[in-house]
Amino acid sequence: IRITQGLVGRDYENFELIRIQDLDYSQGLTERILGIGDIHIKGADPSNPEIVLRNIPKPAEVYEIIRRAWLAARKAHGLVFREEM
Repeated sequence: IRITQGLVGRDYENFELIRIQDLDYSQGLTERILGIGDIHIKGADPSNPEIVLRNIPKPAEVYEIIRRAWLAARKAHGLVFREEM
């Protein structure tokens, strides 16, 4: 996941899928009405252990895309969750 911040000067940070430890999304009432939400990514990156992607359109769909990519990356590196066994 590549995070880009800044208007004039740009900061780029890559967050490797394999380093994700937890993934959630949330929507308040107003956000549900507007069809947006926040995706929370917690990981093992010491410089940035938590990323919040704010005001994402269709957050359930984006969450599912990230979750599937995360599981595929873990499988490609030989890591398996107990729930998958």
